Amino acid sequence: MARRAFLHVGTAKSGTSYLQDLWWRHHDELRERGLLLPGRARRDHFTAAALVKGMSSVVDDLDEHDRGAWDRLVEEARAWPGDVLVSNEHFADTPADRASAALADLGSAADEVHVVVTARDLGRVLPSAWQQRVKMGARMPYRKFLGSVRREDGDHKFWRYQDIIAILDTWTAGISPERVHLVVVPAPGAPRDELWLRAASVLGLDVAGLDTQAERPNDSLGVVEAELLRRVNDVVPRERRTPAYSRHVKGSFVPGQLVGSAPRDSFAVPDNHVKWIEDSSATVIAALRARPYDVVGDLDDLRPSLADDGRTPDQVSEDELLAAATTVLARLELAPADSLDAALDAIAAHLLTRTSATGR
Repeated sequence: MARRAFLHVGTAKSGTSYLQDLWWRHHDELRERGLLLPGRARRDHFTAAALVKGMSSVVDDLDEHDRGAWDRLVEEARAWPGDVLVSNEHFADTPADRASAALADLGSAADEVHVVVTARDLGRVLPSAWQQRVKMGARMPYRKFLGSVRREDGDHKFWRYQDIIAILDTWTAGISPERVHLVVVPAPGAPRDELWLRAASVLGLDVAGLDTQAERPNDSLGVVEAELLRRVNDVVPRERRTPAYSRHVKGSFVPGQLVGSAPRDSFAVPDNHVKWIEDSSATVIAALRARPYDVVGDLDDLRPSLADDGRTPDQVSEDELLAAATTVLARLELAPADSLDAALDAIAAHLLTRTSATGR
């Protein structure tokens, strides 16, 4: 039986990929130091989260073996005498009854169950979340996305992955407050490994000597690159924007051909959205201060960090987009285009052809 089971449930865009990359890279070393990541690879935790939350778009395509992913993680935890960590941001979007059942499963396999939530300020999360949507094939312009989030409407599901209070309420029923850990993502300017060290302190983990340099390419996009991809998505017919298309774009095209095609600049938040972002953040911070959770970091780091020198995608010129598209075409070994529309068509056609050819 495990000593402690830590379930890291998100939130999305709060350094989860960075932490998970390091945890899995050092899987063997962490095991030697008493922390088990059950399963064979990071994908197993995603599959387990999909099963726990009832993510039909994933679960319906699983084979019989993969449908047992969550149960296998629990059984591995039960057979391990030390600490166990399961991490995936899709746990955040889980109905309360399913969350309760998952906590009960872990409670049967460990002496203590701990819930870990990582949180990042809304000023940085919003542009990052829009980028993520665009990588998955979305066509919604940035300003329209912000308005939809503000009104809490549309199909973006933003708050289901970012409402820190609601996520905590879902995942902490029956959990002692001292076993609920809120890890705050440091404000800009903090050392790169500060989030890693904060998470390690929650886990009671000695991470001395472990490399924290990211090995996976940074696929964060600048304003021009993100808007170029949105325009490409706009060219692709709706029926062709399939999961296979999204996987190819996010996994291959973005890191391989799009990143670095234009000078980097920061995303700005339009003036008409600043106040509600600040007010929403203040409300969350006040609510968290009133709760007896274990907070690692400074809650004031959840106040929105807004770029003073940034731009919004609608401020990008057609010439900038064409210059970036020309670089992308060269990287794809395609002929240059004499207009932005022609370049968008050529890139979209290439992506669709690659999606069909790989069958992914």
